[in-house]
Parts: sequence; structure tokens; C-alpha cells
Amino acid sequence: MKIIWTFTLLMIPGVLSSISVTGYSGRGVSITCRYDRRYTDNKKYFCKGQWSKCTDQIRTNTKNKQVDSGRFSLYDDTRAAVFTVTIRDLREQDSDIYYCGTDIYAKVDSYTEVKLKVVTAADCCEKSISLSAAAGGSVNISCRYPQSHSAHVKFCLQEIWNLISVLKRPEYWCGVQSDQGHKSFITRVLINVTGQY
Repeated sequence: MKIIWTFTLLMIPGVLSSISVTGYSGRGVSITCRYDRRYTDNKKYFCKGQWSKCTDQIRTNTKNKQVDSGRFSLYDDTRAAVFTVTIRDLREQDSDIYYCGTDIYAKVDSYTEVKLKVVTAADCCEKSISLSAAAGGSVNISCRYPQSHSAHVKFCLQEIWNLISVLKRPEYWCGVQSDQGHKSFITRVLINVTGQY
């Protein structure tokens, strides 16, 4: 039954695929959206709600540079024909159907359906941890994650959402990456570097 449903979905004009993404309240999520290389010059967007009345959360024609709009960021990597949408400070009411799409003039837009589910991770994981390290030294970072992600790739990445705060106090995120490349940010790691000049 599932195979028939997937086949039917892909036959709908404009639909590339349907993906499911889990995010955690108060954290962030990064969603990978692929598109046909013929449309690298077209506008990219991320909208919320059923397709017939989907409301733009972010839309841009900027290429190879991050664009911000409130809690949403979009980076269109034209070399890889992929754009990435990042949502910060997730709330449970963000749970909904979204579409990441390519604006195609005089044709049906090409888009991917995104089913976002925002849950609380309070039972398993700290929202943030603080560590200290001497300049030139090393630090061990230990991050917990929900049992449901035990088979997923784990990552630790430097925050890019606020470069000013990174320069003052290095910030990182621990999280998990799904098979489809989507990242769920779970724990913020704040590192206080001592002995800097």
C-alpha cells in the first residue's frame, strides 16, 4: 500500500518527493531541498500550510549566500542544486506541512512536501551545556540524544546563526542527521575559552 501511495504522489505535477522531519522544541532543524539543475537561477522558497494556501516563510533569489527572515534561513547552493532551510527556536505550533519549492515562471512550481513534527526533548537531553577550556587546549563534549535516533549519524557543528556571538564565545550544536541529510539540532554547547589575549 505504501509503494502505491508513493508512486501516486510522484505522479502529481510539480511534486518531487515527500519527506518527514523531526525537530525539538527550543532547538533548530535544517532541511535539505533538492531541485533540478535547470532551475539554479530561479527563486527558491519555503512555505507553510496546504499547497492551495501555502504561506511563504522565506523566499529569495540570492545564490550561494545565506538569507535570513526571522527564525528562517535559506542557503541556495547552486553547485550542488540543493537549498537548505534552517528554522531556529522551534515551537510545537511549527508542526505542520511545508513545501520547499522552486518558482518556475508560467509552469507548475517544482516542490518537495515536508512534514515537520516538533516534539519536546526534555526527557532525554539538555537544551544547552557550558564548558571551559584553556586557549590552545582541548575539550571533550558529551551530548545525549533520543533513543529513536540511535541509528542516525551524529554531528557537532559550529553555530552560523549569529557570527557576532560566535566571535565572543564559541557556540556549537550537537545533533543527529537523518538518512535524507536533514539535521536536528538538539543541544547547544557554549565553550568559555580562558587564557585568550
